[in-house]
Amino acid sequence: MPDYGLIVKNNNEEIQIDSTYRNLSLDQSDTSTISAATKIAITASLLVPLCLVRPNTDRFIAVRSYSKTGSNFDGINILTEYDQSTSIGWQVYRENRTASGENYGLLVYNSSGELCFDSGKNYFKIFSVHTITLTGGPYGALGDYEDISHAGISNPYYILSPSSYWVVAVQGAPGRLYVSSIGIKKLTSTSVRVGWFSWINVATPYPGPGDPIVEGLNPTMKLIVCAP
Repeated sequence: MPDYGLIVKNNNEEIQIDSTYRNLSLDQSDTSTISAATKIAITASLLVPLCLVRPNTDRFIAVRSYSKTGSNFDGINILTEYDQSTSIGWQVYRENRTASGENYGLLVYNSSGELCFDSGKNYFKIFSVHTITLTGGPYGALGDYEDISHAGISNPYYILSPSSYWVVAVQGAPGRLYVSSIGIKKLTSTSVRVGWFSWINVATPYPGPGDPIVEGLNPTMKLIVCAP
């Protein structure tokens, strides 16, 4: 915290504006159809994006990664269930690139002249944070899930982090390769399911005899419920 500057807190003593840090404001918002692994193009920028998603009721989805061309972030890689498609809503938030141009309001800059807060921009509020631990493993992983309710807010956007994966290669003639991740699926306007889903399911000559593949990353997940 600096020796001088501006700090704005709410009634719960939570910091809303700090002139040392740059708030993330809404940069883009849209709906897209996702099939298996899909890259959604976003405005190319050096500024790191943060993607919030609003899933549908028919399929699991997960934000796998952000893509770059050179030094610019220009895409969001989103997964859904193998050989399926779904329509989702999404929003991208970034540090403020330019002022909103409003005729009145509040602008806060840091000591480097970078825009930290602009009252003419749109920001999201964290409504709740949920910690989720699911069972990993070769076959049981796909059946494990946890349902999360948020009665105080309807049809919010979500952040699910960090990334996860589980790879299973089954021997056979041919063999079979399954890749799964943890994602979210809408249940109702006030609840979602966080669970494993398979997004790769293909025939493969590997592994051969004596070379099974069973590995993955099954971290404790954080589901952040956001009010845009």
